[in-house]
Amino acid sequence: MPETPDAATVSLTIPELRDLCIAAITAAGGSPALAQSLADATVAAERRGKTAVGTAHLGDYLDGLEAGRINGRAQPKVTNQLPAAHHVDADRGTAQLAFDAAFDDYASSVATLGISVLNIANAFTAGELGHFTTRLAERGLVAFAGANSPALMSLFGAPGSATGTNPFSFAVPHSDGPRMFDQATSATAWVNVRDAADRGETIPDGWALAPGGAATNDAEAALAGSLLPFGGVKGSNVALMIELLAVHGGGRFSVDAPAFDSGQESPGTGLFIIAIAADAFDPDYSQRVAEHLDRLHARFGFDFGRKRSLEVVKLPEELHSALITRSRS
Repeated sequence: MPETPDAATVSLTIPELRDLCIAAITAAGGSPALAQSLADATVAAERRGKTAVGTAHLGDYLDGLEAGRINGRAQPKVTNQLPAAHHVDADRGTAQLAFDAAFDDYASSVATLGISVLNIANAFTAGELGHFTTRLAERGLVAFAGANSPALMSLFGAPGSATGTNPFSFAVPHSDGPRMFDQATSATAWVNVRDAADRGETIPDGWALAPGGAATNDAEAALAGSLLPFGGVKGSNVALMIELLAVHGGGRFSVDAPAFDSGQESPGTGLFIIAIAADAFDPDYSQRVAEHLDRLHARFGFDFGRKRSLEVVKLPEELHSALITRSRS
């Protein structure tokens, strides 16, 4: 695993990174199936350049496994309550493992019926939602997903945390690979505030409230207070909508969910996916979408939803060393 010219980073091929993640997850108490699912999602995020929810976030899963917040031996239970309604009880495991348990049958259902919904409950927080929607788009499906999390964010100007950061993702099939976006409903991701606090940096206006509800630029105060939604009332509406859909299958409401980074209890939150066959109404839909996105790129200069697919990733040396240590524990 050679170091890059930048002594602060280590370059890893995708197989090397995946093997390292699997070793660390297994050492923390994850089953082979859970380790594979979580490692695949972690590596996929890194390849797309989503470092905050890639290997840097893996430490939260490793801590959760070691503390018992994640059931490393989870056996997800898949049920189809209606032809187009698929449900997975994650058994206090990861959403990634629960998704893998349902994936093939769910994707086939969407292709056959034209549209289906998948809801995952009783899971740890979901990580990068783009992992779920991208995989469905690779099967020729249009996918929309959302998840809630323990309460970290204010809504409608409230002085306390009323919901999670509640990310959502959308992906469409494309001949050059799925076009996808994945974003939180908070003005910034919680991990960005945590990272700023770790570095002793301030945060921008509009990111967070201190305890008691006053606006703050102090990252430590923000961690003790509440994040803010993007777009004020509009972002609050979107965040609450995502939560109400995410808990449809029995997941905990955000204010009832224990923290994902402390204690021994699973957050038990929920995740939903709505997928539609790209050719359900128009066999030329995917081609028309590709042509339209090309037109927007040519006319306006933006390239909607295109993601990098790195073959070599650079990890901070400190993070790489930590993963090596944890993989040997």
